[in-house]
Amino acid sequence: MANRTKKGNVTAQARKKSGMQGGSKSGKFPVFDEKSARSAIKLRHHGKGVSASSVLAKVSRWASAHGKSGILAAVKTARAKDASK
Repeated sequence: MANRTKKGNVTAQARKKSGMQGGSKSGKFPVFDEKSARSAIKLRHHGKGVSASSVLAKVSRWASAHGKSGILAAVKTARAKDASK
């Protein structure tokens, strides 16, 4: 299954498979590679019905499972930035 189109956008199948589950947040913030994880961190405050902390938790779980220490550091920085606000 291709997760991205030729233009680089996320496909509907990838959004359904790796996006957030349940209710109004279904399919939002798909995380399946490093690029999608970084964009989810960057856009964490832009989703209706989805809290920024749940987006960061999803990205953190993915990064831990795939051994991406750079993403985990970015999540830690984002959590500190959110806590200071």
